[in-house]
Amino acid sequence: MDVQDQLRVLLLDHGPSPEAASFIAQERDRLDLRSILEETFRRVDLGRRDLVCHQGAYVSLDVEFVDKNGGVFSRRNLLNKLLEDTYRYIELGPLEFKRRAGACLSPEVEFLLRQGASFREVPCGLSRLVKATTEYLQQSDQNKADFLFQHQQATRNRIHPGWYIFLSDVYEYLLKSVNSETLCHIVGFISRQRKEFKIYTTPFKTNGMCWPLVTFKDKDDNWLINASIAEFRGRSDKVTIQVQGREIKALRPLLQARSSCFNKLINGKLEKRSLEIDGLYKTIQFVVLYAQSEPNDDSLWLESEPCDSRHTTEKTLNELINILHAASTFEMADLFGAVEQHIVLHGKSFIYAKNAQEIKDIAREVNAVFLERYCDAFIATNLRTFTLFPSLPPELRMKIWRQMASQPQLALAHRLGGDSGIRNLETPSHIARILKVCRESNAEIQQFWGRPSLDGINFKFDIIWLDTHFFPLSMDIESSLQGARYCVTPAPYPSIGSEWEEEVDKIIKCCPHVKVLYLETKIVSDNDEIEYCRKFINREPTTLVEARRWIEESAHQRIRELREELREELPDGSTLPRIMLIDKNEISRYTT
Repeated sequence: MDVQDQLRVLLLDHGPSPEAASFIAQERDRLDLRSILEETFRRVDLGRRDLVCHQGAYVSLDVEFVDKNGGVFSRRNLLNKLLEDTYRYIELGPLEFKRRAGACLSPEVEFLLRQGASFREVPCGLSRLVKATTEYLQQSDQNKADFLFQHQQATRNRIHPGWYIFLSDVYEYLLKSVNSETLCHIVGFISRQRKEFKIYTTPFKTNGMCWPLVTFKDKDDNWLINASIAEFRGRSDKVTIQVQGREIKALRPLLQARSSCFNKLINGKLEKRSLEIDGLYKTIQFVVLYAQSEPNDDSLWLESEPCDSRHTTEKTLNELINILHAASTFEMADLFGAVEQHIVLHGKSFIYAKNAQEIKDIAREVNAVFLERYCDAFIATNLRTFTLFPSLPPELRMKIWRQMASQPQLALAHRLGGDSGIRNLETPSHIARILKVCRESNAEIQQFWGRPSLDGINFKFDIIWLDTHFFPLSMDIESSLQGARYCVTPAPYPSIGSEWEEEVDKIIKCCPHVKVLYLETKIVSDNDEIEYCRKFINREPTTLVEARRWIEESAHQRIRELREELREELPDGSTLPRIMLIDKNEISRYTT
């Protein structure tokens, strides 16, 4: 029996086990793990679905095991054949074949796309797979509903770009056979969803003013609503809207789909082809134009951007406020959110000390929570002062000074010492400012923070940014990093393969006494951390706390296994650091 067959027997008899792992380690040079990986995927993940669906979040534990132990899909033609077979078996199979009940965009296909498979290169051809999909979906209304609506749950997280070309072709074919009522439901369903956003507590400073930092998470479902709108445009069914004695032509189905208020108005006057609306002509014209346009059409907002003239910019802001009121009146959630986002993105031009409170009051009036929070953050940072500080008890004042001094700064490891390699004794700018406030702050901070340090770094508080792309570091830098306690590095891609722990372990070796290692990635919502956990450990967390705990536990386990394989020990007295995801915008605000 050759080594391939011996491993097959071990996997069949013992599954993902220490015996199989030990055998792979001993015979790695003689094994063809690529074949074993494909065989395992076909045997388990494309086998009895009732036996595998409860295993893992993406693939079976058997495939995860072979992948972690060095198996790779390196033969592109075989991988694309596997993609086609997997898609046909799961996506075009019974609903109970789905790993996540009722959900489209199966994790198994996502896994193969991440391995390098492509729908463009499937053996049967992309067009045939698209045709097979549309035929399958047209077999029943249930299949259509699952594909057109339940897949929205899958796209709440970022999906692999490899899906896009395939899904856009399916939508183009499928929507031609969908009635107007279903199209309205699709457009209305997506239009009611809002972008996720995040306002950071620490702002950035420009021209003496502090501005809240904001990030957005774009939705991945634009291609579905875009395809639906394009299909609607080909179905002529118009209505005339009369505003201030002028007429606006509009597509009736799109108005009804994008706005529940328009839907009620039009349904109440089905016998007529026109309706009269109160409001400003220019405002209603924009509302109708938005309703008939694709959500990501940036050209809609070109005339609403600020300019160098304060008078013109204020006039533009007033027009946007009118549109915000109209979006609220006509119950257009996506337009409402788009106006909020546009004002905030240009906040440095639209919002300033004299109008911030007024804009906040308007936002509260129409329940524009995002805009209200932005204005409140601006006001809190720039317009509010605390005059009772001298009256506080001395112990509390000392605590506040220490809290201000303990705010970390972010230092780039490869720049320590400067270009010349000469390190200087420095006091960080934020510490220098506190020292100059008064005698009390000077005395307390000198005692608490200490004397000037090399490059102004205090390892008790400061965070060191490292990237393994800059490794190996110079001997001087490596020596200076021995005392680092807090480090941050770009989060490795959360695959279940073996590269992740190798990248992270390089950081731990460089900074053996690190207490917390932050993994920098884009986090707009809690769901981003949960999705990272799914991809990283192939399990389904139910809460954010659980996801964070699993990420750290799995990270520690993978690093320990790597060190055991390399027969390396941690330095005496050292322990593995806490592993935490951190938003890249959150960490960048510490940059000095």
